[in-house]
Amino acid sequence: MIDLDKLTEDWPSPFVARTEIEKFTKGMYKKSSMNVFDTMGKGIKRRIKIGEKVGYLASDVVSWIKEKKNGKNSVR
Repeated sequence: MIDLDKLTEDWPSPFVARTEIEKFTKGMYKKSSMNVFDTMGKGIKRRIKIGEKVGYLASDVVSWIKEKKNGKNSVR
């Protein structure tokens, strides 16, 4: 079991690029999955966009995963 709070401790930045989401989440989520969640309005609410690049605050990623784990914000 992954200690979700430890994800941010181990990450070298307060931000996570969407292209790095798989690495950050230890394989739980992929870039393509995050794109789908975001398009459906079920992704991480606060996104950072610089040019064509999308990223998230690491703490927001962890909070979002915890919400999904507790059955909130599920895709149907």
